[in-house]
Amino acid sequence: MKTRCAIVLLLVLAVAVLVTADTHETGYRIGAGDVIEVTAFQHEELCGSFQVSEEGVITYPLIGQIEAVGRTVADISSELERLLEKDFFVDVQLSVEVREHRSQPVVVLGEVRRPGTVFLSGKTMLTDIISEAGGLAVGAGPEIELRRMGAGEVLVFSTEKVRTGEEGRDIEVRVGDVISVSSKQLFFITGEISSPGQYEISQGLTLMRAVSQAGGYSKFASRIIEIHRVVGGEKTIETHDLGDIRKGKADDPVIMADDVLIVRRRFF
Repeated sequence: MKTRCAIVLLLVLAVAVLVTADTHETGYRIGAGDVIEVTAFQHEELCGSFQVSEEGVITYPLIGQIEAVGRTVADISSELERLLEKDFFVDVQLSVEVREHRSQPVVVLGEVRRPGTVFLSGKTMLTDIISEAGGLAVGAGPEIELRRMGAGEVLVFSTEKVRTGEEGRDIEVRVGDVISVSSKQLFFITGEISSPGQYEISQGLTLMRAVSQAGGYSKFASRIIEIHRVVGGEKTIETHDLGDIRKGKADDPVIMADDVLIVRRRFF
């Protein structure tokens, strides 16, 4: 076991830049609930995992309780080495890492692959949090909302721009933030249309554009289209003349989520 502990320490030291760079570079501060891993060279009895209590302390062999909350792993490592060398050992070499980040939660909801609580492990951007939640789901809609619960601030981003990295890369996520990815908004079109079916609503989609999106009319189509819509639990039916819309005699109505468009057959 002593050999195993020594090997673990050597591996940790060899890859320290890769494994703990984020924690050290960002100065991650330990919080209640975090789990830290201590590895001691040639001292198996000092190796182990220690969870930070609600009181903000860890209980370490030989030493007892030491304050952990608000400190970095470098601070804790130096403190443990100092105390061990003071009363028990000469030249103790410790490696301290955060094994589990459990103290700085944010919540990711909606159309991501793994919705739920994500724990920050240092300075984290919006795009990073989306990745931590498994990335955007197939059903992701047009907007991502970031709600800062403490400040009452709400930020809204384009899903597509977050996907490409145009937005969100410079937005730091804070403890307690709630991130919501909207669902796709869909409409259904049927009747005398080239490609009847369900389509996604793009921003500002109007009736004329919806007809075009579905491939245009069939040769037997009437220019009269019905929009079936549920408003406040009540079903409504709007009738629109595409000829009048095209001539500018009538407004081109905006399509809403769950609208059903029916292109009627004309009568000769």
